[in-house]
Amino acid sequence: MRTRATFVLVLVLLGVIWGLTPQAARAECGVYHTVLAGQNLFRISLRYGVNMYAIASANNIADVRRIYTGQKLYIPCAGETTPTTGGTTTTTTTTTTTVTTVTTVVVTSTPVFPGGAGANCAGFRATSPLDGLVNGENTFYWDAPKAGTITSYQLYLLNETGQLVAGFTAPGGVTRTRGNTSVSAVGRGINFSWYVVALSNGQEVCRTQTVKLRREWSDEMGS
Repeated sequence: MRTRATFVLVLVLLGVIWGLTPQAARAECGVYHTVLAGQNLFRISLRYGVNMYAIASANNIADVRRIYTGQKLYIPCAGETTPTTGGTTTTTTTTTTTVTTVTTVVVTSTPVFPGGAGANCAGFRATSPLDGLVNGENTFYWDAPKAGTITSYQLYLLNETGQLVAGFTAPGGVTRTRGNTSVSAVGRGINFSWYVVALSNGQEVCRTQTVKLRREWSDEMGS
């Protein structure tokens, strides 16, 4: 009886250990994934068990740090770099417009114009705020590109170390958006910067200059 009880105890312990051991993500490929707010390419690669550089290659993504909410990504199978006709679509609906991904972004002082979609980026610039942020809700404004098929805008807010701490969206016909830049929403710090990208069906075609400014002081920031 004692030997049998010991054997049962060993089986139970093995089951507990197995349950506590992280299991590898099940590989899933040949499908499409719609990017949600807060996701980055690394997290998506873990979700499908597919190397993030393979995903980037299959979707012509030059910078693995830059994907956008609503962008549709093809998840390739091993050895495959382009979408096939047999893939299925994975689509998730979301109502939030705040990007919470933290990543490193290269800050530029002048506008960047990748071009494409017939875009003429002349005149595309951030216009307000240029002198400071409040510790709360801010409304951001920009001038639209001179021409092009712009389906949406994405505004990025960076902290003083160049990390992306928040993002806010607007439809193609709107040149303003509102977002929370309080300490509780984007963290501590005084120095921030922001810029806007114009998207055509999920692909960046124009980018404004980067505006550097300070946020008003709050007791929440500590001494």
